[in-house]
Amino acid sequence: MRARTLVAALLVAGCSAAPASAALRSTSAGPTATATASASPSSSPTPATTQPKPSRRPSPVATHASGAGSTFTAVVAAGGVRQWLQCSGRGPLTLVVIPGLSTSATAWTGVLGPFQQLLRTCIYDRPGIGLSPPRPDPRQVVDAGMLAGELWSLLQTAGERGPYVVLGHSFGGLIGRAFVAAHRSSVRAVLLAESVSPYDAAGGRYWIEAGHEIDLHASSVATDDGPRMGSTPLIVLSASNPDENHLGGPTYGQPAWMTTLWIQQQAQDPSLSSSSIQVIAHSGHVLQQDDPPAVIESVRELVSAVRTGRRLTCYGPWASVAATCR
Repeated sequence: MRARTLVAALLVAGCSAAPASAALRSTSAGPTATATASASPSSSPTPATTQPKPSRRPSPVATHASGAGSTFTAVVAAGGVRQWLQCSGRGPLTLVVIPGLSTSATAWTGVLGPFQQLLRTCIYDRPGIGLSPPRPDPRQVVDAGMLAGELWSLLQTAGERGPYVVLGHSFGGLIGRAFVAAHRSSVRAVLLAESVSPYDAAGGRYWIEAGHEIDLHASSVATDDGPRMGSTPLIVLSASNPDENHLGGPTYGQPAWMTTLWIQQQAQDPSLSSSSIQVIAHSGHVLQQDDPPAVIESVRELVSAVRTGRRLTCYGPWASVAATCR
């Protein structure tokens, strides 16, 4: 199902609307994703334009200094790369949104406003995606641990020093896990949204993002087997139909065993924390566009758990946002 994650990530990479299902099947869903070329997002068709897009794309120039309540928008040089970052809202907690494979920040446009009402929110484009320039070395092999390190450097350089609530979607979930593993003391809560699981046998060895191979084994090692999060509040947000790009739209067309494995792995993730729940959104893989209320409520519940010190439970408004908690 990691292959589906690849799909997902790829899909999210497409930001929103579903690409043709046949093309998706050939580029991301399936055990054949072990071949670097076949897993490359660059080979997928241009997605449709149903995704919400901002009327004006943020300028890659810093608009305000970083700080509580201010808006920061800039391409920042940090960790040996240049990445576009936007942060807005008030702390003290900072939500860090990590998009899926090859996906730009525009895939999250519809939920950023509500997030910013809850806490300071940062989102970024990885090198070679969206408004971020490509990597200096076009042949560099990357992994989730490296990407998490670059994200950490980006946040520190921009003055966005947390503490953090980490939200990782699809392949972004693997980066988020590596980020938590490396910086546990700076993380207060975690949202794994349709996240790739470490060592998923269905995912192959390499994927492609912005023309660079991603080493999935090294990525899994960087998560420190999960990672284990102690009592850090954790919500595992899963799709009711994970084989679908968007709910009611084209499917990835992967074998049934991959979908089954994906669902099983999602069900195991709550064990990473003693304060955790799994929430099933009424959606396909691109949760934030199919079921925004469930994604927003998940962030709200995490913020509440951090602020009150309470343990996460399924007692809450999940039915009102068409989601199921267990």
